[in-house]
Amino acid sequence: MSIKLRDLIRNVRACKTAAEERAVIAKESALIRTAFKDQDKQYRHRNVAKLLFIHMLGYPSHFGQMECLKLIAANNFSEKRIGYLGLMLLLNDQEEVLTLVTNSLKNDLNHVNPFVVGLSLTAVGNIASPDMARDLITDIDKHLKSDNDYLRKKAALACVRVFRQVPELVEDFIDPIHALLKSRNHAVLLTGIQLIIELLIIDHEGHIGYFNSIVPTLVKELRNLLSNNYTPEYDVSGIVDPFLQVNILSCLRLLGKDNDEASEAMNDVLAQVATNTETSKNAGNAILYECVSTIMSIQSESGLKVLAINILGRFLLNRDNNIRYVALNTLSKVIADDAPAVQRHRNTIVDCLKDPDASIRQRALELIYALVNETNIQSLAREMLNYLVVSPNDQKPALCSRIADAVERYAPTQRWHIDTLITMLSITGSSLTDEHISSSLIVLIQKNPDMHVYVVHKLFWALKEDMSQLALAHVTLWCIGEYGRALGQDPPSGEETLQGKTAVDDNAIVDVLTMSMRHPVATDVTKAYGLTAAIKLTSRLHDPEALSALNQLISSYKNSLAVDLQQRAVEFNSLLEDRWDSIRGEVLAPMPVIDMARVRTRQSQSLSITAAPISTSSDFDKAPAPAAPSTSNTLLDLDDIFGGGAKPAPTLAPAAMPPTVDILADIFSAPSAQPAAPTAPAPVNDIMGMMSTPAVQPPGQHIRGYEKNGLAMDLELSKPNPNDPSITYISCMFTNASTYQLDNFVLQAAFPKYIRLIMDPPSGTVIPANMGGRLTQVAKIQNTCYGEKPIMMRIKLEFTINGTKIEDMATISNFPSSY
Repeated sequence: MSIKLRDLIRNVRACKTAAEERAVIAKESALIRTAFKDQDKQYRHRNVAKLLFIHMLGYPSHFGQMECLKLIAANNFSEKRIGYLGLMLLLNDQEEVLTLVTNSLKNDLNHVNPFVVGLSLTAVGNIASPDMARDLITDIDKHLKSDNDYLRKKAALACVRVFRQVPELVEDFIDPIHALLKSRNHAVLLTGIQLIIELLIIDHEGHIGYFNSIVPTLVKELRNLLSNNYTPEYDVSGIVDPFLQVNILSCLRLLGKDNDEASEAMNDVLAQVATNTETSKNAGNAILYECVSTIMSIQSESGLKVLAINILGRFLLNRDNNIRYVALNTLSKVIADDAPAVQRHRNTIVDCLKDPDASIRQRALELIYALVNETNIQSLAREMLNYLVVSPNDQKPALCSRIADAVERYAPTQRWHIDTLITMLSITGSSLTDEHISSSLIVLIQKNPDMHVYVVHKLFWALKEDMSQLALAHVTLWCIGEYGRALGQDPPSGEETLQGKTAVDDNAIVDVLTMSMRHPVATDVTKAYGLTAAIKLTSRLHDPEALSALNQLISSYKNSLAVDLQQRAVEFNSLLEDRWDSIRGEVLAPMPVIDMARVRTRQSQSLSITAAPISTSSDFDKAPAPAAPSTSNTLLDLDDIFGGGAKPAPTLAPAAMPPTVDILADIFSAPSAQPAAPTAPAPVNDIMGMMSTPAVQPPGQHIRGYEKNGLAMDLELSKPNPNDPSITYISCMFTNASTYQLDNFVLQAAFPKYIRLIMDPPSGTVIPANMGGRLTQVAKIQNTCYGEKPIMMRIKLEFTINGTKIEDMATISNFPSSY
């Protein structure tokens, strides 16, 4: 016996386990199948209704599709209603069975009962395919011009689906769409405006010309809504039809974008909305938010933009978390338009860092990062460091990267810059896996010799207090090795952070060095830094007991299971033998100041270790073609960019080359896990990886090729062969300042026919959020018309963000003439 829907719901809710629920659903599904097979017409609508509930729970329900079509063809309204509901839930526009329902829809669109017509219009608005839209558009148009307001609003919503499926039909329905705006019924007016909004979103450039003339109509309607007295039918919390007001504002935003005349026409009414809307209820806040979005999107007056930002400032004081979040999110978008106005609310934004809600703290932090400039860097950096203490561990690396970037750009003094980075590493050095910040601090310390005594003392006492912060330990060990002799001097007087501290004796230095290397959290990288510091200290300390302890420390790693540590210990131990006395001082001399420009150039030139260097024109001819073209490295021509035209030439695959050796690996990177290839015996100077290398090509020019919604593409140009200026390396570096990670990233590049191209593989397919890393890819080109024709580049970017695939194209034509 078939049970009722309410009994099925009761039985499912009574289940204690998932297995019990599956058993109930399986039994009921079997009974429904049997009823369908037996052509049970009496309870068909009940069975379909139960099937819809089963579908909502995620169980198979496709076997009921044909029964929905039978219900639609029935004469009874209640059966039709269940049939149409099942049609919209169980089918989509890709189902072949959908073609069978077109005739039933056409019949119902001409039904004498307006509620049956409404059901069919609703179905069209949800599942219409392109073919169905073309077949039914005439009947929909009839209802779009109807005198029945109920059918007009349903027809307008159906048209949204129709025009999405078949955009070319729009131009035949401009007059009926305009007629919707003359209706005095708010429902018809609301759906008509929604239809216009959808058309502008589908193709703003193509449709904007059809609707520029409606701006005065919308402005008049909005002004009427603001001035109308209490109307019970449309009143929401004392505000007249906030839904219609929000829709009108959304439409005005699209119409006023890049349109000075339309923007001028709506400025006054926007000011009226911003000043006269009640903010004590959510309905008023929704209108104000949409008003602010409209003001910031159109060509509005500066005073109006300040008013909009002040509204967002008031939102920040609201007790509702959602309103504060929306305000922070909107301020992040508008700061580029009027930064001084946003700066006036800086204190309120900073207070949001103390909010219990993590999402609000994160948004406030991003906004603070955008607010940083030369005048407020010290106060905002302090607030960001305070937030760093309580931030989740997974966010700390990205946050440290942002703080370091802001401090580097706006630091008032080198001393403050160094102190801030040391404080940051003291707070969260254990969370930093990237050595970039540590290496930057080392370079900064190197460049300021007058502060070496102060910095080494500060780092020494900070490390002694907390050895668990690995990034801090690495910087400290490096500085102790280089400037350990300064610890024997008294720290500079008048330093608050070093009050009560005195000169450090040699044995205390060795004790801290030993404890940091043997600390439970110490890694092989930490021990490598420590061994290098130990061998350096043998030439900087004088106490015999301390020197003996250093020798024992180095020797203790001669049998280490880590190959790198073992090799260091053996080589360092050999260096301490008497036979090397004559050159030991030179080998252990302080490191010269590191030229980061040369380091970055070397890194960019060795991004792809599988690519052979292309230095002559013939190398482009010698490069073999791949077996199958790669989707991520596409060679195209400007005549047939990204589809159309001739078939793209296959990408040239570069030959393999041995990996490049980084002479600064001891300082900035982790020990390599790969065994070294056999080489000839190296001179003693090469023990610590400090021998000079062949001259590196000076860094080339940098240009910004693309920037949109937080994604930036920087190009670094270099000439690998001075004798052949036609060859250029273009290192494409992508960074992501948005809060969302970009996945499945693909770069496609196109050049004119006179430019020959070899694309190296990318360094990855993911660009982390919040500037947490970068993706790089190198293009090697030869301009066969060098000196006659410039370099031009067309790019296509593809990536996935939050499950949504995004594509964008851009042209880069600002290459320097010398390239």
